[in-house]
Amino acid sequence: MRNKTSALGVKKILLLWWWSGGHIMPLLAIYNSLKDDKNLEFFWVGESGSLEENIAWKNEIKFFSIKSGKLRRYFSFRTFVEPFHILIWIVQSIILLHKLRPDLIFSKWWYVSLPMAIAGKIFWIKLFLHESDSIPGLANRIVARFASKIFLGFESAKVYFKNREVEVIGQILNPELFENIEESDVKSEKTNLLVIAWSQWSTRIFDFLLRNIDKLKNFKIDVILGSQNTVFREKFEKYSFVNVYDFVDQNILKNLYYTSDLAITRAGATTLAEIEAFNIKMIIIPLPESGNNHQYYNALEYEKKWNVLINENELNNSWIEKVLKFDWYKKELVDFKNTNSLEIIKKTILK
Repeated sequence: MRNKTSALGVKKILLLWWWSGGHIMPLLAIYNSLKDDKNLEFFWVGESGSLEENIAWKNEIKFFSIKSGKLRRYFSFRTFVEPFHILIWIVQSIILLHKLRPDLIFSKWWYVSLPMAIAGKIFWIKLFLHESDSIPGLANRIVARFASKIFLGFESAKVYFKNREVEVIGQILNPELFENIEESDVKSEKTNLLVIAWSQWSTRIFDFLLRNIDKLKNFKIDVILGSQNTVFREKFEKYSFVNVYDFVDQNILKNLYYTSDLAITRAGATTLAEIEAFNIKMIIIPLPESGNNHQYYNALEYEKKWNVLINENELNNSWIEKVLKFDWYKKELVDFKNTNSLEIIKKTILK
């Protein structure tokens, strides 16, 4: 496919992702680092009415929606109709790519990537893929067959992409996280505990914390609920040593990271990398329902670095005792451990 716009010197880049902020933010970081280049034009493809659509329009990125489904490895009656849906989604992708005529596609993860990857192959459009997790999902393992190059967040993921061009670059972190931080000379006497478990599956963590909140009075606690857990706001606000946030943007998040000594978190790859970059000690509680149990394996990678891994079925009084062992802990601020992954991605796009 000959791109008429490219002939005018403008390179069109299609960003492909939907579903969670942990994967959306890296794509936004790529866009923010390149948006001032007048020779580049960006599009975002995702699901209508989603978080990524809101973020795309807020950042003035042209957004296009496409339907997608799920690749199931368990019995479901939907499995019998899914192949027909995939054919429809491939046709949708072909029509959209013919309309937009991008020069390259950069994908994070999700089932929308598969029909778009197949359509991109028809038009000989280069596809680049970033796999965040230590255990890749089924969709990305299939999409990788169409990719020109695969970037990995973990060395351990290489075994799933044999005979493919891969490069381990770590996680794509937003450079804005490390800029213009509001540093304060006033140090809290208490250990600053950040609870960052903002998915809809984190109610069990919040419930358990509330049942044991009186034991955590020696901490100064910041809780990020996420937009789907706002029912807990009033319950946490009863306690003077707890600050509650429904959702935070990058400006608020970086200041919370900067002041936090200890974090209780799920095991999303991007979140773990961000917390580590700010030298915060972690108590990691992987989401049991995560695909391929990938959060558990992500957490194992960080447990090797003197963090604490706790399975959700271990949420009991002994777990709180483990948290209390850190009520003395104050981190030492060091140079940020940001990776050069974004620079590697930028060079690939601009090549």
